[in-house]
Amino acid sequence: MTAKPYAAGALVLAGLLSAGCEKPVAEPEIIRPVRVLKVGDLKAIQGREFPGRAQAKTEVDLSFQVSGTLASLPVDVGTEVKKGDVIAALDPRDFQAALDTNEGNLERARANLAAMEKGARPEELEQLKAAVEQAEASYRQAYAEHERNAALLPKGAISKSEHDVTLARAQRTASEVKSAREALNIGLKGAREEDLDAKRAEIKALEAAVANAKNQLEYAVLKAPFDGTVAARYVDNFQTVQAKQTIVRLLDVSKIEVTVQIPENVISLVPRVKKTLVRFDALPGKDFTGAITKVGSEASQTTRTYPVTVELDQQDEAPILPGMAAIVRRHPDEQDETDEGDLLVSPAAIFTAAETGQQAYVWVVDEGSKQVSRRPVTTGQLTPVGIQVTEGLKRGEWVVTAGVFSLREGQQVTILQEGGE
Repeated sequence: MTAKPYAAGALVLAGLLSAGCEKPVAEPEIIRPVRVLKVGDLKAIQGREFPGRAQAKTEVDLSFQVSGTLASLPVDVGTEVKKGDVIAALDPRDFQAALDTNEGNLERARANLAAMEKGARPEELEQLKAAVEQAEASYRQAYAEHERNAALLPKGAISKSEHDVTLARAQRTASEVKSAREALNIGLKGAREEDLDAKRAEIKALEAAVANAKNQLEYAVLKAPFDGTVAARYVDNFQTVQAKQTIVRLLDVSKIEVTVQIPENVISLVPRVKKTLVRFDALPGKDFTGAITKVGSEASQTTRTYPVTVELDQQDEAPILPGMAAIVRRHPDEQDETDEGDLLVSPAAIFTAAETGQQAYVWVVDEGSKQVSRRPVTTGQLTPVGIQVTEGLKRGEWVVTAGVFSLREGQQVTILQEGGE
């Protein structure tokens, strides 16, 4: 009876020892998801649709370079204009007066220089005296007008721009008085060489003032820089406007652009797409053929997509308006290229191994077994959408585009994001 417990304990001990000798069960290998790109295969984007929005290829906000009061605004929203047509015009009187004044000052300075160089005659002295009297009379009138405006400004009876105009006129006429008096004094006493040099310098300054006044007068007229349509008007006629204040928005809708966002796993294929098909929600049943004109070289930090712009001609039978929602895809009639020329891959797909020096590699995924293998490649130039691979890859092979330093030869993977989806 006492031997039975010992026998039972021996059996349990033997069972434990036997269990301890068995090999541990191996944990299954984790199948890692990877991002891939099917290189050079345009079928990767065949049938994919990318949303965008139409906009005019050429558009501009038009404004004056000078301040003033609108005297003419012959356009409204929807008005079609030709290049050179007048969009708006400011009251030109102050600009014309400034030009006339500067031209008069220049003419007077040139006459004074001639008199200084030749010596003033009695009749010329009389002219110089008359010029002083005329300049003083203009100054008295301008000063009195400005004094009245200065008193009205605090009461709100005039605008600040009107006050500034009379102030500038008073300052300008005061300068004319000084110039006329100097000319008379030189005529009476004769000119020294330094006086002649000073007068020549004054003439150069007045020539620049005349040129500037002409520009100011030209700036008072706003003209269309190209054929287009007025999309918006922001002011009304007879309104006082400031320099750089937007007057109208002008669009040229003869060419339409649609910008879409292309994922980084297919951006390398975009340069090989020759034709696109564009459809607009507002124009059902209408297909438009476009061409890619711009490919962005920097991906968005948040969406990892590249901006790509498609351009298409305006259609008379179904006008495309800026702002229309669009869908862009590769044109179904475009034939796939079968040449084995240079392929493009993401720079993140290229890596080197410590034991091989500068040799470049990529991880190629076997489409059947979903295992990766390291493939040596020869690279070419870096383009805005990827690195050229001149040797080592075939069109249609799957290449890993992220996490290349954490893979090993023969590792099982699953495709996380295929270029064809």
